[in-house]
Amino acid sequence: MSDAPPVQPTSASAVVDADVVDACIVCGGAYRPSKLPGLFQCENCKFISADLSIPDEELSRLYGEDYFHGSEYLDYVAEADSLALNFRRRISVLEKLMPNLASAELFEIGCAYGYFLQEIAPKVRKASGIDISGDAIRRAIEDQRVDAVEGNYLDTDLGRQVDVITMWDTVEHLKRPDLFLEKTAHDLRTGGLVAVTTGDIGSLNARLQSKSWRMIHPPTHLHYFSVPTMKKLLEAKGFEVIYVAHPGNSRRLRSVLYFLTALKGNKRNIYEALKDYRLFNLNFTVNLFDIMYVVARKR
Repeated sequence: MSDAPPVQPTSASAVVDADVVDACIVCGGAYRPSKLPGLFQCENCKFISADLSIPDEELSRLYGEDYFHGSEYLDYVAEADSLALNFRRRISVLEKLMPNLASAELFEIGCAYGYFLQEIAPKVRKASGIDISGDAIRRAIEDQRVDAVEGNYLDTDLGRQVDVITMWDTVEHLKRPDLFLEKTAHDLRTGGLVAVTTGDIGSLNARLQSKSWRMIHPPTHLHYFSVPTMKKLLEAKGFEVIYVAHPGNSRRLRSVLYFLTALKGNKRNIYEALKDYRLFNLNFTVNLFDIMYVVARKR
């Protein structure tokens, strides 16, 4: 066990920095209305964001128990086995990029129910995490028995530098991912890794789907990165990008049915008519090459 001090969250109510966002967080350019309805695009680097004037308190309310059980996920607990498969694939990449991973300390931002921490814990010296959702942290501690705290990472003093920080499907939810990455650079040892997954709005599928792309759903998704804008932001915060891939994603078929019919199609009746078929219990892996996995090293 590590003798490192525990994280000290000083605020559990704020989701992001309260500063007004009036310029592109990637390059500082001016935002202009995008061709995608309701979104804005930087006139310089083409980074795309949603309306960032949403109050922090409203963002905080989005991530209660409903978020994991019907609001964005059908049933997050039911997805545990497919999520674990995704996490094992990501861990295998980290093992290749950091041969001494077994002696490393890892910290996860946005740890949710602790499924990744549960998978990574046996493979590192120490693993811990943080999430803004009190419901998620309660389940992470009680069910997965992992080291996790409720709070806002921006307001949290880790009390030490760590070797790896992960943000799985998290940066798109943050009003100020630039500040999160800036703090991440501070909290990592020189040579440490930050690993991020998020949608790639520059991908062929996103461009073909345009406004119908499944990843576009503000206000839970506030920012829409492409590989170039993600690289640009990471480099600006003191990182060197060393790995970029577009891996497949495993999900339970019933969750996909729910997303397409009830959430996106507003046809709950279709979901209710089909959901009990055993076919929808199956896990499957699909790759539309529109989710990026990026790893960067602190310079």
